[in-house]
Amino acid sequence: MKKILTMMMILTLSIILMACDLNGNITSDTQQTTDLNSTEEIFIPSYCDTTRVNGVYKCTKEFFAFDTVISTTFYINGQEDYQIENLYDMVESIILEYDKLFDPYEAFPDMNNIYTINNSQGPIVIDQKLYDAIEYALDNQDIDPNSEELLFNIAYEPVLELWHDARYSEDCQTGLFYDLCPLPSQEDLEADYNTNPDDILLNRDDQSIEFLKDNMGLDLGGFAKGYVSMIIQDALANYDANYILNLGASNVLVAGKNISNPSADTYAIGVTRPDFESLSTSYYGAAIIEDSFSVVSSGSYQRYFKNINDLDDETIYHHIIDPRTNQPGGQALALTIITTNTGQSDILSTAIFLMDFDYALDYVNSVEGLEAIWYFSEDDIRVSENFMDYFVYL
Repeated sequence: MKKILTMMMILTLSIILMACDLNGNITSDTQQTTDLNSTEEIFIPSYCDTTRVNGVYKCTKEFFAFDTVISTTFYINGQEDYQIENLYDMVESIILEYDKLFDPYEAFPDMNNIYTINNSQGPIVIDQKLYDAIEYALDNQDIDPNSEELLFNIAYEPVLELWHDARYSEDCQTGLFYDLCPLPSQEDLEADYNTNPDDILLNRDDQSIEFLKDNMGLDLGGFAKGYVSMIIQDALANYDANYILNLGASNVLVAGKNISNPSADTYAIGVTRPDFESLSTSYYGAAIIEDSFSVVSSGSYQRYFKNINDLDDETIYHHIIDPRTNQPGGQALALTIITTNTGQSDILSTAIFLMDFDYALDYVNSVEGLEAIWYFSEDDIRVSENFMDYFVYL
């Protein structure tokens, strides 16, 4: 766990600092307290750094939620009609509330959350925000009408719990680059589980939820960041704000214009090179995107372990579990998508990662506003039809 947090903090900080122009050049931050193009002094918060001599300031604040470092970067010029501190308070409040609502492992006072739902007997009344999130997931998780299998399923919790318990087992041995942990038993993996989302009953009349079969559970972890990004995007829509919302490096939303890059108004978001044996982060490219685009990555390199009971087993047992096999899935080491569908972005990323490549490529090419890049190896990187319209290699 400590290794994961260290890597996530490094990755988050690296992406925050990666403000690039269209040719991929990384800019540096310098302190200044006035706009050099005017004589008027501009007062900025202490956590802001200047990114250009034209009076644009990059302001970043961080906190911890969803088991990762969350950061929000606003670009300001001192002429805003809002108090930036109020926007930070709003963003943090929203994320911390949903972090508790979506938590499957801990109960909180005066709140029915995923944990209390999974441990309830019979119907349970829940908060409107949690009700809306579950309803949204159920309505949007079936991204591919041509597939007989749901590759993303919020009712898949009983199987995900097997792999979670393995990854955090007391029998794990912590290593520098990866942990050694026991695998779930084959008997457990081959057992029958009640994971049909049709057996989740939502009742809008009394705002309740109920499982229609025994031993069911919900897991919103693979859906949470995209959905919360959408909630924040909606909350900030009333402000003329220019920002990057970074929910743990694997999900980044940009909004407004990058006013520190007046030649293009675009943002550059680093795309991580998968690496299983390094604590540092490197990028093989950058997504060049504009207002309301999300960059979301899924990969076997993010959370993984090896088999403690077979040291000759070189398999990477990662956290993206394929419902067709109940095993870690995906052919590529990493997938990154670019989409304007913020709320569904995590669902898309997970499901596309698990698809066979040829099928996935056809699927992405058929969906408007969606592009993807698959990283199989340094010499085998594949892209969707129009992905290079939004990407530069570094």
